[in-house]
Formats: sequence, C-alpha cells, structure tokens
Amino acid sequence: MDTAFHALARRARSKAEITALLAARGASATLNDRVLGRLRALGYIDDDKLGAELVERWQERGFGSLRIQAELRRLEIDEAIVERMTPDTSEQRDRARRVLERTFPPAELGDRKGLARAARYLAGRGFAAEVIDSLFDVCD
Repeated sequence: MDTAFHALARRARSKAEITALLAARGASATLNDRVLGRLRALGYIDDDKLGAELVERWQERGFGSLRIQAELRRLEIDEAIVERMTPDTSEQRDRARRVLERTFPPAELGDRKGLARAARYLAGRGFAAEVIDSLFDVCD
C-alpha cells in the first residue's frame, strides 16, 4: 500500500500503472489484487475519472482525438473507456478551428502552402484527416 500511495501522491495513476509498479516491486498477484481492491474502495483508483480528467486537460491544450486516444492507450486505460470518451466529429471540428485560429493568422492561410502547413500542424496535434479536411472545406 505504501508503494501505491507514494506513486499516487505525485499524480493520479491508472489501474494498469499501479499493477505494473507493484509487480516491479515484487508483489504477488494476490497482493496486487488486494491492494488494487482497497485502492478502488477508497476511491484512489478510478480509470473512468482519470480518463475524463485527462481528456479534458488534453482538449484544453488543443489536442485532437487521435492523440488523446493514443495517450489513454499508453496509460493502458480500458479500451471501452477510451472509446466512450472520444468526442464526436463536430466537437473535434470546433476544437480544431479554435486551435487553427489561435495558431495561424488568416493571412497565413491564404495560399496552398499555408493551408498545407496548418493541416500538418493539426495532424501533428492528433486531429483526424476527415476533421482537417472538413475544416478546410469550410475555409475555402
């Protein structure tokens, strides 16, 4: 429990992260299950809540759904939770538009080179191709 509490004191962790941490410290599967059960009962581990907090934080930072999904999967959040927390296309388009407006002045989007640069930027932030395409269809 001390190892888990020490890790959780620094930041929220997923069930998989705590499991890996305890296993690395030599905890048996039985002990690992007991610790995870106790942490869940106390409310210290909740992958749904953690996923929602992370999605909100990453959306505020201007990341798209593909990047957010990749980060949640990296933390080994359950796939059902990842899929449930994926925003719809219209919400993604609105977020991409805000990121575009914040990052690129309208003068830079006046030619194909500027549009291509903006599209690459949005793709690098994790926005899906169909979101980017629909955004530039509106801009044309």
